[in-house]
Amino acid sequence: MLDVKGFLSAISSLEDAGIPKEVTLNALKESFESIIKKKNYEDSVVKVDILPEEGRIDIFNIKKVVEDVEDDNLEISLEDALLVDPNTKVGEEIALRIEVDSFSKADAIKFQSIFKQKIKEAEKAQTYAQFIDKKGELITGYVEKIEQRYTILSINSKTSVSLADNHKIGDETFTIGQPVRLYLAEVNSSSSGPHLFVSRSDPGFLRRLFEEEIHDIYDGTVVIKDIAREAGERSKISVYSNDPNVDPIGSCIGQGGMKIQKICSQLNHEKIDIVAYHRHPGLFIAEALKPAQVVGVEINEKEHSAIAVVNNGDLRVAIGKKGVNARLTVKLTGWKVDIKELDDAMASNVHYKTIDNMKAEEKIMIFEEQLKAKEQKLEVTEEEDQAQVIEHEETVAVAPEVEDFVAVETGEEEQTSEDKEPSETNEQQNEEEKPFVLKPVQPSFSLADLEKEIEEEKKRKNSQAPRSFKKNVKKEEPVEEKPEEVVKKVDPSKYMDIYTEDELKAMEEEEEEESFYEDDEFDYDEFEDLYEDDKVTNRKR
Repeated sequence: MLDVKGFLSAISSLEDAGIPKEVTLNALKESFESIIKKKNYEDSVVKVDILPEEGRIDIFNIKKVVEDVEDDNLEISLEDALLVDPNTKVGEEIALRIEVDSFSKADAIKFQSIFKQKIKEAEKAQTYAQFIDKKGELITGYVEKIEQRYTILSINSKTSVSLADNHKIGDETFTIGQPVRLYLAEVNSSSSGPHLFVSRSDPGFLRRLFEEEIHDIYDGTVVIKDIAREAGERSKISVYSNDPNVDPIGSCIGQGGMKIQKICSQLNHEKIDIVAYHRHPGLFIAEALKPAQVVGVEINEKEHSAIAVVNNGDLRVAIGKKGVNARLTVKLTGWKVDIKELDDAMASNVHYKTIDNMKAEEKIMIFEEQLKAKEQKLEVTEEEDQAQVIEHEETVAVAPEVEDFVAVETGEEEQTSEDKEPSETNEQQNEEEKPFVLKPVQPSFSLADLEKEIEEEKKRKNSQAPRSFKKNVKKEEPVEEKPEEVVKKVDPSKYMDIYTEDELKAMEEEEEEESFYEDDEFDYDEFEDLYEDDKVTNRKR
Protein backbone atom coordinates (compact mmCIF):
# COMPACT_ATOMS: atom_id res chain seq x y z
CA MET A 1 0.00 0.00 0.00
CA LEU A 2 1.28 3.45 -0.94
CA ASP A 3 2.21 5.81 1.90
CA VAL A 4 -0.02 8.79 1.08
CA LYS A 5 1.59 11.22 3.54
CA GLY A 6 5.11 10.40 2.44
CA PHE A 7 4.08 10.63 -1.21
CA LEU A 8 2.52 14.07 -0.78
CA SER A 9 5.48 15.24 1.30
CA ALA A 10 7.93 14.23 -1.44
CA ILE A 11 5.94 16.13 -4.08
CA SER A 12 5.81 19.21 -1.83
CA SER A 13 9.57 19.15 -1.23
CA LEU A 14 10.23 19.04 -4.96
CA GLU A 15 7.81 21.91 -5.45
CA ASP A 16 9.69 23.96 -2.82
CA ALA A 17 12.89 23.28 -4.75
CA GLY A 18 11.38 24.98 -7.79
CA ILE A 19 9.92 21.99 -9.61
CA PRO A 20 6.18 22.36 -10.20
CA LYS A 21 3.79 19.62 -9.07
CA GLU A 22 2.70 18.89 -12.66
CA VAL A 23 6.32 18.29 -13.69
CA THR A 24 6.80 15.76 -10.85
CA LEU A 25 3.61 13.87 -11.71
CA ASN A 26 4.59 13.70 -15.39
CA ALA A 27 8.02 12.35 -14.39
CA LEU A 28 6.33 9.63 -12.33
CA LYS A 29 4.05 8.63 -15.21
CA GLU A 30 6.93 8.46 -17.69
CA SER A 31 9.00 6.40 -15.23
CA PHE A 32 6.22 3.82 -14.73
CA GLU A 33 5.57 3.60 -18.47
CA SER A 34 9.28 3.10 -19.16
CA ILE A 35 9.59 0.26 -16.59
CA ILE A 36 6.55 -1.62 -17.93
CA LYS A 37 7.66 -1.30 -21.54
CA LYS A 38 11.14 -2.57 -20.70
CA LYS A 39 9.63 -5.51 -18.79
CA ASN A 40 7.17 -6.49 -21.50
CA TYR A 41 7.52 -4.92 -24.95
CA GLU A 42 8.38 -1.50 -26.29
CA ASP A 43 5.15 -1.31 -28.30
CA SER A 44 2.99 -1.99 -25.25
CA VAL A 45 0.26 0.55 -24.59
CA VAL A 46 0.42 1.71 -20.96
CA LYS A 47 -1.85 4.14 -19.13
CA VAL A 48 -0.89 5.58 -15.71
CA ASP A 49 -3.27 7.58 -13.49
CA ILE A 50 -1.75 9.18 -10.35
CA LEU A 51 -4.14 10.46 -7.67
CA PRO A 52 -1.95 11.93 -4.89
CA GLU A 53 -4.89 13.13 -2.75
CA GLU A 54 -6.27 9.59 -2.64
CA GLY A 55 -2.82 7.99 -2.39
CA ARG A 56 -3.49 5.79 -5.40
CA ILE A 57 -1.53 4.97 -8.54
CA ASP A 58 -3.48 3.11 -11.23
CA ILE A 59 -1.45 1.40 -13.95
CA PHE A 60 -3.18 -0.28 -16.91
CA ASN A 61 -1.97 -2.29 -19.86
CA ILE A 62 -4.26 -1.65 -22.84
CA LYS A 63 -4.88 -4.64 -25.17
CA LYS A 64 -7.18 -5.39 -28.11
CA VAL A 65 -9.77 -8.21 -27.90
CA VAL A 66 -9.44 -10.72 -30.77
CA GLU A 67 -10.50 -14.29 -31.49
CA ASP A 68 -7.03 -15.54 -32.44
CA VAL A 69 -4.12 -14.00 -30.53
CA GLU A 70 -0.98 -13.32 -32.57
CA ASP A 71 0.86 -10.91 -30.20
CA ASP A 72 0.46 -11.39 -26.45
CA ASN A 73 1.75 -7.89 -25.66
CA LEU A 74 -0.87 -6.13 -27.78
CA GLU A 75 -3.80 -8.59 -28.00
CA ILE A 76 -5.96 -10.73 -25.71
CA SER A 77 -8.39 -13.54 -26.50
CA LEU A 78 -12.10 -13.12 -26.08
CA GLU A 79 -12.26 -15.86 -23.42
CA ASP A 80 -9.64 -14.14 -21.22
CA ALA A 81 -11.27 -10.74 -21.81
CA LEU A 82 -14.68 -12.04 -20.67
CA LEU A 83 -13.14 -13.04 -17.34
CA VAL A 84 -12.17 -9.40 -16.76
CA ASP A 85 -15.26 -7.77 -18.27
CA PRO A 86 -18.31 -9.89 -19.24
CA ASN A 87 -19.57 -7.18 -21.63
CA THR A 88 -16.42 -7.13 -23.77
CA LYS A 89 -16.77 -7.80 -27.52
CA VAL A 90 -14.30 -8.65 -30.26
CA GLY A 91 -12.57 -5.55 -31.66
CA GLU A 92 -12.78 -3.53 -28.47
CA GLU A 93 -9.93 -2.52 -26.17
CA ILE A 94 -9.68 -3.65 -22.57
CA ALA A 95 -7.58 -2.18 -19.69
CA LEU A 96 -5.72 -4.75 -17.60
CA ARG A 97 -4.68 -3.47 -14.19
CA ILE A 98 -1.04 -3.86 -13.06
CA GLU A 99 -0.47 -3.73 -9.32
CA VAL A 100 2.43 -1.67 -7.95
CA ASP A 101 3.23 -4.42 -5.46
CA SER A 102 4.00 -6.72 -8.38
CA PHE A 103 7.21 -4.79 -9.15
CA SER A 104 10.41 -6.45 -8.04
CA LYS A 105 13.38 -4.82 -6.25
CA ALA A 106 15.24 -4.57 -9.54
CA ASP A 107 12.24 -2.79 -11.05
CA ALA A 108 12.23 -0.38 -8.13
CA ILE A 109 15.93 0.44 -8.64
CA LYS A 110 15.37 1.05 -12.34
CA PHE A 111 12.33 3.18 -11.54
CA GLN A 112 14.39 5.25 -9.08
CA SER A 113 17.13 5.85 -11.67
CA ILE A 114 14.68 6.83 -14.38
CA PHE A 115 12.77 9.13 -12.03
CA LYS A 116 15.95 10.95 -10.91
CA GLN A 117 16.93 11.47 -14.53
CA LYS A 118 13.52 12.89 -15.34
CA ILE A 119 13.72 15.24 -12.37
CA LYS A 120 17.18 16.45 -13.43
CA GLU A 121 15.91 17.14 -16.92
CA ALA A 122 12.99 19.04 -15.43
CA GLU A 123 15.39 21.07 -13.26
CA LYS A 124 17.53 21.94 -16.28
CA ALA A 125 14.48 23.03 -18.26
CA GLN A 126 13.27 25.04 -15.29
CA THR A 127 16.66 26.75 -14.90
CA TYR A 128 16.86 27.56 -18.59
CA ALA A 129 13.32 29.03 -18.56
CA GLN A 130 14.20 31.07 -15.48
CA PHE A 131 17.36 32.70 -16.90
CA ILE A 132 16.54 33.02 -20.61
CA ASP A 133 14.29 35.97 -19.77
CA LYS A 134 17.13 37.62 -17.83
CA LYS A 135 19.57 37.57 -20.73
CA GLY A 136 21.17 41.01 -21.12
CA GLU A 137 20.30 41.98 -17.54
CA LEU A 138 22.27 42.38 -14.31
CA ILE A 139 22.17 39.55 -11.76
CA THR A 140 23.81 39.15 -8.36
CA GLY A 141 26.06 36.23 -7.44
CA TYR A 142 27.85 35.32 -4.20
CA VAL A 143 31.48 34.22 -4.28
CA GLU A 144 31.79 30.51 -3.43
CA LYS A 145 35.27 29.63 -4.59
CA ILE A 146 38.26 31.53 -5.99
CA GLU A 147 40.52 29.70 -8.40
CA GLN A 148 43.63 30.80 -10.25
CA ARG A 149 41.91 31.77 -13.52
CA TYR A 150 38.26 32.02 -12.55
CA THR A 151 35.85 32.62 -9.69
CA ILE A 152 32.78 30.46 -8.86
CA LEU A 153 29.68 32.41 -7.86
CA SER A 154 26.34 31.04 -6.67
CA ILE A 155 23.22 32.51 -8.27
CA ASN A 156 20.75 30.42 -6.26
CA SER A 157 20.75 27.19 -4.24
CA LYS A 158 21.13 25.04 -7.36
CA THR A 159 22.79 27.28 -9.94
CA SER A 160 26.40 28.43 -10.00
CA VAL A 161 28.34 30.37 -12.62
CA SER A 162 32.00 30.83 -13.45
CA LEU A 163 33.51 34.30 -13.94
CA ALA A 164 36.77 34.20 -15.92
CA ASP A 165 39.58 36.57 -14.95
CA ASN A 166 39.58 38.20 -18.42
CA HIS A 167 35.93 39.19 -17.80
CA LYS A 168 36.76 41.03 -14.58
CA ILE A 169 37.23 44.80 -14.39
CA GLY A 170 40.97 45.22 -14.48
CA ASP A 171 42.77 43.55 -11.60
CA GLU A 172 39.88 43.52 -9.14
CA THR A 173 39.82 40.82 -6.43
CA PHE A 174 36.97 39.22 -4.43
CA THR A 175 36.48 37.54 -1.07
CA ILE A 176 34.42 34.48 -0.17
CA GLY A 177 30.75 35.36 0.34
CA GLN A 178 31.08 38.79 -1.29
CA PRO A 179 28.07 39.81 -3.44
CA VAL A 180 29.13 40.64 -6.99
CA ARG A 181 27.02 42.18 -9.74
CA LEU A 182 27.26 40.33 -13.05
CA TYR A 183 26.05 40.90 -16.61
CA LEU A 184 24.31 37.82 -18.07
CA ALA A 185 25.68 37.82 -21.60
CA GLU A 186 24.54 34.41 -22.92
CA VAL A 187 22.23 31.54 -21.94
CA ASN A 188 22.78 28.28 -23.84
CA SER A 189 21.05 24.95 -23.46
CA SER A 190 22.86 21.61 -23.74
CA SER A 191 22.47 17.98 -22.68
CA SER A 192 24.41 18.65 -19.50
CA GLY A 193 22.18 21.61 -18.65
CA PRO A 194 21.98 25.35 -19.33
CA HIS A 195 25.26 27.28 -19.57
CA LEU A 196 25.25 30.83 -18.19
CA PHE A 197 28.01 33.16 -19.44
CA VAL A 198 28.55 36.16 -17.14
CA SER A 199 30.86 39.17 -17.45
CA ARG A 200 31.81 42.44 -15.80
CA SER A 201 33.92 43.75 -18.70
CA ASP A 202 31.16 43.61 -21.33
CA PRO A 203 29.90 47.02 -22.61
CA GLY A 204 26.38 45.84 -21.72
CA PHE A 205 27.38 45.89 -18.03
CA LEU A 206 28.19 49.60 -18.30
CA ARG A 207 24.98 50.29 -20.24
CA ARG A 208 22.83 48.70 -17.52
CA LEU A 209 24.60 50.67 -14.79
CA PHE A 210 23.84 53.92 -16.63
CA GLU A 211 20.19 52.91 -17.01
CA GLU A 212 19.95 52.24 -13.27
CA GLU A 213 21.67 55.39 -12.09
CA ILE A 214 20.47 57.99 -14.67
CA HIS A 215 16.73 58.51 -14.93
CA ASP A 216 16.85 60.34 -18.29
CA ILE A 217 18.43 57.26 -19.87
CA TYR A 218 15.94 54.92 -18.20
CA ASP A 219 12.88 56.81 -19.50
CA GLY A 220 14.36 57.25 -23.03
CA THR A 221 14.94 61.03 -22.98
CA VAL A 222 18.69 60.46 -23.36
CA VAL A 223 19.77 57.56 -25.59
CA ILE A 224 23.09 55.70 -25.49
CA LYS A 225 24.16 55.36 -29.12
CA ASP A 226 27.23 53.15 -28.61
CA ILE A 227 29.86 52.15 -26.07
CA ALA A 228 33.60 51.50 -26.54
CA ARG A 229 35.26 50.00 -23.49
CA GLU A 230 38.58 48.74 -22.20
CA ALA A 231 37.50 47.49 -18.78
CA GLY A 232 39.55 48.86 -15.90
CA GLU A 233 41.20 51.53 -18.06
CA ARG A 234 38.79 53.77 -19.91
CA SER A 235 35.41 53.82 -21.65
CA LYS A 236 33.73 56.16 -24.12
CA ILE A 237 29.95 56.45 -24.37
CA SER A 238 28.20 58.35 -27.18
CA VAL A 239 24.82 59.83 -26.22
CA TYR A 240 22.15 62.07 -27.75
CA SER A 241 18.89 63.55 -26.51
CA ASN A 242 15.38 63.20 -27.92
CA ASP A 243 14.44 66.43 -26.14
CA PRO A 244 16.20 69.60 -27.44
CA ASN A 245 15.86 71.16 -23.97
CA VAL A 246 17.87 68.35 -22.30
CA ASP A 247 21.67 68.34 -22.43
CA PRO A 248 22.66 64.65 -22.79
CA ILE A 249 26.22 65.10 -21.46
CA GLY A 250 25.17 67.18 -18.46
CA SER A 251 22.38 64.73 -17.68
CA CYS A 252 24.88 61.83 -17.54
CA ILE A 253 27.52 63.66 -15.49
CA GLY A 254 25.12 65.16 -12.97
CA GLN A 255 25.61 68.12 -10.67
CA GLY A 256 29.25 68.28 -9.67
CA GLY A 257 29.88 64.94 -11.41
CA MET A 258 27.92 63.10 -8.71
CA LYS A 259 26.17 60.62 -11.04
CA ILE A 260 29.22 59.63 -13.05
CA GLN A 261 31.32 59.23 -9.87
CA LYS A 262 28.74 56.83 -8.43
CA ILE A 263 29.01 54.68 -11.55
CA CYS A 264 32.82 54.80 -11.60
CA SER A 265 32.93 53.56 -7.99
CA GLN A 266 31.27 50.32 -9.16
CA LEU A 267 33.82 49.90 -11.96
CA ASN A 268 37.02 49.78 -9.95
CA HIS A 269 37.46 53.52 -10.69
CA GLU A 270 37.44 53.08 -14.46
CA LYS A 271 37.52 56.42 -16.35
CA ILE A 272 34.48 57.25 -18.46
CA ASP A 273 34.24 59.85 -21.27
CA ILE A 274 30.75 61.06 -22.28
CA VAL A 275 30.74 61.95 -26.01
CA ALA A 276 28.00 63.84 -27.88
CA TYR A 277 26.85 61.84 -30.90
CA HIS A 278 26.78 63.67 -34.27
CA ARG A 279 25.33 62.62 -37.61
CA HIS A 280 28.30 64.13 -39.39
CA PRO A 281 31.17 61.60 -39.13
CA GLY A 282 33.81 64.31 -38.96
CA LEU A 283 32.16 66.01 -35.99
CA PHE A 284 31.64 62.64 -34.29
CA ILE A 285 35.36 61.81 -34.67
CA ALA A 286 36.34 65.24 -33.31
CA GLU A 287 34.12 64.72 -30.26
CA ALA A 288 35.41 61.18 -29.68
CA LEU A 289 39.06 62.35 -29.64
CA LYS A 290 38.49 64.67 -26.70
CA PRO A 291 40.18 65.87 -24.51
CA ALA A 292 42.38 66.63 -27.55
CA GLN A 293 41.39 69.80 -29.43
CA VAL A 294 40.61 68.89 -33.07
CA VAL A 295 41.04 71.65 -35.70
CA GLY A 296 39.47 69.78 -38.62
CA VAL A 297 38.85 66.38 -40.19
CA GLU A 298 39.37 65.02 -43.71
CA ILE A 299 36.89 62.24 -44.62
CA ASN A 300 37.54 59.50 -47.18
CA GLU A 301 34.21 57.76 -47.61
CA LYS A 302 35.53 55.20 -50.13
CA GLU A 303 38.08 53.76 -47.71
CA HIS A 304 35.94 54.65 -44.68
CA SER A 305 38.91 56.42 -43.15
CA ALA A 306 39.60 59.90 -41.77
CA ILE A 307 42.51 62.17 -40.88
CA ALA A 308 41.99 64.21 -37.71
CA VAL A 309 44.07 67.39 -37.49
CA VAL A 310 44.90 68.57 -33.96
CA ASN A 311 46.76 71.59 -32.69
CA ASN A 312 50.53 71.42 -32.47
CA GLY A 313 51.51 69.63 -29.27
CA ASP A 314 48.13 67.84 -28.81
CA LEU A 315 49.11 64.63 -30.59
CA ARG A 316 50.10 62.91 -27.36
CA VAL A 317 46.80 63.80 -25.73
CA ALA A 318 44.84 62.62 -28.77
CA ILE A 319 46.57 59.22 -28.79
CA GLY A 320 46.28 58.77 -25.01
CA LYS A 321 48.13 56.54 -22.58
CA LYS A 322 49.29 53.43 -24.46
CA GLY A 323 47.09 54.56 -27.36
CA VAL A 324 43.84 53.93 -25.46
CA ASN A 325 42.17 57.19 -26.55
CA ALA A 326 42.82 56.54 -30.26
CA ARG A 327 41.72 52.89 -30.02
CA LEU A 328 38.45 53.77 -28.27
CA THR A 329 37.77 56.46 -30.88
CA VAL A 330 38.09 53.89 -33.67
CA LYS A 331 35.80 51.43 -31.81
CA LEU A 332 33.21 54.06 -31.00
CA THR A 333 32.96 55.74 -34.42
CA GLY A 334 33.65 52.72 -36.63
CA TRP A 335 36.06 54.79 -38.76
CA LYS A 336 39.77 54.20 -39.29
CA VAL A 337 41.28 57.39 -37.85
CA ASP A 338 44.78 58.81 -38.41
CA ILE A 339 45.85 61.73 -36.20
CA LYS A 340 48.19 64.50 -37.37
CA GLU A 341 49.34 67.80 -35.93
CA LEU A 342 48.56 71.01 -37.80
CA ASP A 343 52.05 71.57 -39.23
CA ASP A 344 52.32 67.98 -40.46
CA ALA A 345 48.88 68.21 -42.04
CA MET A 346 49.85 71.41 -43.89
CA ALA A 347 53.06 69.80 -45.13
CA SER A 348 51.16 66.69 -46.27
CA ASN A 349 48.60 68.88 -48.07
CA VAL A 350 45.66 67.51 -46.06
CA HIS A 351 42.40 69.11 -47.23
CA TYR A 352 40.45 69.06 -44.00
CA LYS A 353 37.15 70.68 -43.12
CA THR A 354 36.99 72.94 -40.10
CA ILE A 355 34.62 72.37 -37.20
CA ASP A 356 32.41 75.30 -38.28
CA ASN A 357 32.13 73.96 -41.84
CA MET A 358 31.18 70.50 -40.58
CA LYS A 359 28.57 71.99 -38.24
CA ALA A 360 27.01 73.82 -41.20
CA GLU A 361 26.98 70.58 -43.23
CA GLU A 362 25.36 68.73 -40.34
CA LYS A 363 22.59 71.33 -40.15
CA ILE A 364 21.90 70.77 -43.84
CA MET A 365 21.89 67.00 -43.28
CA ILE A 366 19.39 67.33 -40.42
CA PHE A 367 17.20 69.65 -42.49
CA GLU A 368 17.18 67.22 -45.42
CA GLU A 369 16.33 64.32 -43.12
CA GLN A 370 13.44 66.28 -41.59
CA LEU A 371 12.22 67.30 -45.04
CA LYS A 372 12.38 63.71 -46.25
CA ALA A 373 10.50 62.54 -43.16
CA LYS A 374 7.78 65.15 -43.77
CA GLU A 375 7.47 64.09 -47.41
CA GLN A 376 7.13 60.46 -46.42
CA LYS A 377 4.55 61.39 -43.80
CA LEU A 378 2.66 63.46 -46.39
CA GLU A 379 2.70 60.55 -48.84
CA VAL A 380 1.32 58.23 -46.18
CA THR A 381 -1.38 60.79 -45.33
CA GLU A 382 -2.33 61.15 -49.01
CA GLU A 383 -2.51 57.38 -49.39
CA GLU A 384 -4.74 57.15 -46.31
CA ASP A 385 -6.98 59.96 -47.61
CA GLN A 386 -7.20 58.29 -51.01
CA ALA A 387 -8.07 54.99 -49.35
CA GLN A 388 -10.80 56.75 -47.35
CA VAL A 389 -12.19 58.37 -50.50
CA ILE A 390 -12.25 55.01 -52.31
CA GLU A 391 -13.92 53.39 -49.32
CA HIS A 392 -16.49 56.20 -49.19
CA GLU A 393 -17.20 55.91 -52.90
CA GLU A 394 -17.74 52.19 -52.55
CA THR A 395 -20.28 52.64 -49.78
CA VAL A 396 -22.15 55.68 -51.11
CA ALA A 397 -24.19 55.50 -54.32
CA VAL A 398 -22.92 57.77 -57.09
CA ALA A 399 -25.34 60.59 -57.95
CA PRO A 400 -26.69 60.80 -61.54
CA GLU A 401 -24.73 63.18 -63.74
CA VAL A 402 -26.35 66.49 -64.68
CA GLU A 403 -25.80 67.32 -68.34
CA ASP A 404 -26.34 71.09 -68.45
CA PHE A 405 -27.27 73.90 -66.10
CA VAL A 406 -28.69 76.19 -68.80
CA ALA A 407 -32.16 77.54 -68.29
CA VAL A 408 -34.28 77.13 -71.41
CA GLU A 409 -37.54 78.94 -71.81
CA THR A 410 -40.06 76.49 -73.10
CA GLY A 411 -43.03 78.76 -72.92
CA GLU A 412 -44.96 76.11 -71.04
CA GLU A 413 -46.48 76.76 -67.68
CA GLU A 414 -44.86 75.01 -64.72
CA GLN A 415 -46.85 72.34 -63.14
CA THR A 416 -47.60 72.58 -59.46
CA SER A 417 -46.89 69.73 -57.08
CA GLU A 418 -50.61 69.06 -56.91
CA ASP A 419 -50.91 68.71 -60.72
CA LYS A 420 -47.90 66.35 -60.94
CA GLU A 421 -48.34 62.68 -60.54
CA PRO A 422 -47.14 61.13 -57.27
CA SER A 423 -44.36 59.16 -58.99
CA GLU A 424 -43.07 62.30 -60.73
CA THR A 425 -43.03 64.23 -57.43
CA ASN A 426 -41.10 61.49 -55.65
CA GLU A 427 -38.51 61.36 -58.43
CA GLN A 428 -38.01 65.11 -58.19
CA GLN A 429 -37.51 64.92 -54.42
CA ASN A 430 -34.98 62.14 -54.81
CA GLU A 431 -33.07 64.19 -57.40
CA GLU A 432 -33.02 67.20 -55.06
CA GLU A 433 -31.57 65.12 -52.23
CA LYS A 434 -28.79 63.69 -54.42
CA PRO A 435 -25.58 65.74 -54.83
CA PHE A 436 -25.11 67.50 -58.18
CA VAL A 437 -22.15 66.86 -60.45
CA LEU A 438 -21.27 69.93 -62.54
CA LYS A 439 -20.33 69.45 -66.20
CA PRO A 440 -19.24 71.90 -68.92
CA VAL A 441 -22.17 73.83 -70.47
CA GLN A 442 -22.51 73.51 -74.24
CA PRO A 443 -23.16 76.76 -76.24
CA SER A 444 -26.81 77.26 -77.27
CA PHE A 445 -26.03 79.14 -80.59
CA SER A 446 -24.27 78.24 -83.82
CA LEU A 447 -21.43 79.90 -85.78
CA ALA A 448 -23.81 81.32 -88.34
CA ASP A 449 -25.76 83.11 -85.60
CA LEU A 450 -22.53 84.59 -84.28
CA GLU A 451 -21.55 85.97 -87.70
CA LYS A 452 -24.98 87.47 -88.15
CA GLU A 453 -24.74 89.20 -84.78
CA ILE A 454 -21.33 90.65 -85.71
CA GLU A 455 -22.74 92.11 -88.97
CA GLU A 456 -25.62 93.73 -87.12
CA GLU A 457 -23.19 95.25 -84.60
CA LYS A 458 -21.14 96.78 -87.47
CA LYS A 459 -24.29 98.29 -88.97
CA ARG A 460 -25.24 99.76 -85.61
CA LYS A 461 -21.83 101.42 -85.24
CA ASN A 462 -21.98 102.86 -88.78
CA SER A 463 -25.36 104.39 -88.10
CA GLN A 464 -24.01 106.13 -84.95
CA ALA A 465 -20.83 107.46 -86.68
CA PRO A 466 -20.52 111.36 -87.13
CA ARG A 467 -21.68 112.88 -90.42
CA SER A 468 -19.00 113.91 -92.94
CA PHE A 469 -19.02 116.02 -96.10
CA LYS A 470 -18.60 112.92 -98.19
CA LYS A 471 -21.50 111.70 -100.14
CA ASN A 472 -23.54 109.30 -98.10
CA VAL A 473 -24.46 106.29 -100.03
CA LYS A 474 -27.69 104.84 -98.93
CA LYS A 475 -27.74 101.13 -98.73
CA GLU A 476 -30.89 99.49 -99.61
CA GLU A 477 -32.05 97.50 -96.67
CA PRO A 478 -33.59 94.21 -97.40
CA VAL A 479 -37.29 94.46 -97.35
CA GLU A 480 -38.89 91.90 -95.24
CA GLU A 481 -41.22 89.82 -97.17
CA LYS A 482 -44.67 90.11 -95.87
CA PRO A 483 -47.23 87.53 -96.38
CA GLU A 484 -49.34 88.25 -99.38
CA GLU A 485 -52.54 89.94 -98.48
CA VAL A 486 -55.70 88.95 -100.00
CA VAL A 487 -56.55 91.68 -102.60
CA LYS A 488 -60.15 92.36 -103.04
CA LYS A 489 -61.32 93.02 -106.52
CA VAL A 490 -62.97 96.47 -106.87
CA ASP A 491 -65.29 97.57 -109.55
CA PRO A 492 -63.76 100.84 -110.97
CA SER A 493 -67.08 102.02 -112.29
CA LYS A 494 -68.35 102.51 -108.79
CA TYR A 495 -65.52 104.91 -107.68
CA MET A 496 -64.20 108.32 -108.91
CA ASP A 497 -60.44 108.86 -109.76
CA ILE A 498 -58.50 111.25 -107.41
CA TYR A 499 -56.19 112.74 -110.09
CA THR A 500 -56.94 113.40 -113.74
CA GLU A 501 -54.67 112.16 -116.47
CA ASP A 502 -53.15 115.65 -117.05
CA GLU A 503 -52.29 116.00 -113.35
CA LEU A 504 -50.62 112.59 -113.28
CA LYS A 505 -48.52 113.51 -116.32
CA ALA A 506 -47.36 116.78 -114.71
CA MET A 507 -46.30 114.92 -111.54
CA GLU A 508 -44.20 112.46 -113.54
CA GLU A 509 -42.35 115.36 -115.26
CA GLU A 510 -41.47 116.91 -111.85
CA GLU A 511 -40.06 113.62 -110.57
CA GLU A 512 -37.84 113.33 -113.63
CA GLU A 513 -36.36 116.84 -113.04
CA GLU A 514 -35.59 116.04 -109.38
CA SER A 515 -33.86 112.81 -110.28
CA PHE A 516 -31.71 114.76 -112.81
CA TYR A 517 -30.31 117.07 -110.08
CA GLU A 518 -29.77 114.24 -107.67
CA ASP A 519 -27.70 112.30 -110.20
CA ASP A 520 -25.47 115.36 -110.94
CA GLU A 521 -21.97 114.59 -109.60
CA PHE A 522 -20.43 117.07 -107.14
CA ASP A 523 -16.83 117.05 -105.92
CA TYR A 524 -17.23 117.25 -102.14
CA ASP A 525 -13.48 116.96 -101.49
CA GLU A 526 -12.75 120.12 -103.46
CA PHE A 527 -15.48 121.94 -101.63
CA GLU A 528 -14.01 120.90 -98.32
CA ASP A 529 -10.53 122.18 -99.28
CA LEU A 530 -11.99 125.55 -100.25
CA TYR A 531 -13.77 125.67 -96.95
CA GLU A 532 -10.54 125.09 -95.04
CA ASP A 533 -8.71 127.85 -97.01
CA ASP A 534 -11.48 130.31 -96.26
CA LYS A 535 -11.19 129.55 -92.52
CA VAL A 536 -7.42 130.21 -92.55
CA THR A 537 -7.91 133.56 -94.37
CA ASN A 538 -10.46 134.73 -91.83
CA ARG A 539 -8.04 133.95 -88.94
CA LYS A 540 -5.27 136.05 -90.48
CA ARG A 541 -7.56 139.01 -90.71
